[in-house]
Amino acid sequence: MDKSGVLCSFINMLECMHHTISQKVSEIFDLYTELHGIRISLFSPDGKLIYPDAVGRPNCPHCIMLRETLGMDSKCRDLDRKMMDKALERQEMVTYTCHAGMMEAVAPLYVGGELVGFVMPGQFRSGAAPDISPYSSDWKASQGTDALQEEYKRTPVFPEEKIETLLSMFRLLMEFIISKQLIHHKDYDLLQPVIQRIHDHPELELPLEEASRMVGRSPSTVTRLFKKVTGRSFKQYLVGHRMEQAVAQLKARPNSPVAEIALAVGYDDPLYFSRIFRKFHGISPSECRKSLESKATGAAGR
Repeated sequence: MDKSGVLCSFINMLECMHHTISQKVSEIFDLYTELHGIRISLFSPDGKLIYPDAVGRPNCPHCIMLRETLGMDSKCRDLDRKMMDKALERQEMVTYTCHAGMMEAVAPLYVGGELVGFVMPGQFRSGAAPDISPYSSDWKASQGTDALQEEYKRTPVFPEEKIETLLSMFRLLMEFIISKQLIHHKDYDLLQPVIQRIHDHPELELPLEEASRMVGRSPSTVTRLFKKVTGRSFKQYLVGHRMEQAVAQLKARPNSPVAEIALAVGYDDPLYFSRIFRKFHGISPSECRKSLESKATGAAGR
């Protein structure tokens, strides 16, 4: 199956889960794999592999040998499921070394507060890992060759400090994918005109009733869908975006009065704007501006 066929399969699976995906996600995953030699897999909430297709981008040869020839597929699947449960319990990425000496990581993937599945980068080896595959002797005893050890040596090897960088980069990629709605609930498409209006014109008032008319739904339906799709109510989403834009404005316009920043994001009362800003960010607009200036000065001095 070619890449387009794999992507279609991926999209169909997500649509069955009431989510849609941009083709850019597949492109990001493939570029990461090509750059680092690390396969990225996506699993459904029940642990079923839904991307990539085993033919289009299979497991590393070493793992295929273990799973298919030495009969360890169930052992590998059980470990994957155990680590998924652990990541779900901790609500964060979990890194581990499997029984075959390969490092992997798994993280729960949430969209709008709903668990879409799990994403897993792997397999690779740490520079501190043994030079010999734990199953090299078993393979040689049963198959009479050193093929497993040869494939073990071909797997990507990274020093510990680079592994942390690779995984940090992966976390940022996933945050980017979610923040840009590249994977989103199908109901997001219904709300997209409202969300676009909020993003394009944070300075304009947008009552819930007007937002409802924009999409031809009742205010209660719009409220329910915003909570379902974004994890926030309509008002929380609107205020949250305005507060994010306020920080961007404070950074981009260091000499503008706070009152002008307030107007730029939809508040004609600077005192009320400052109260909302402090409640959202934990500091006042002026303190935020000083912090931004201090960071900029520090970066310039390095």
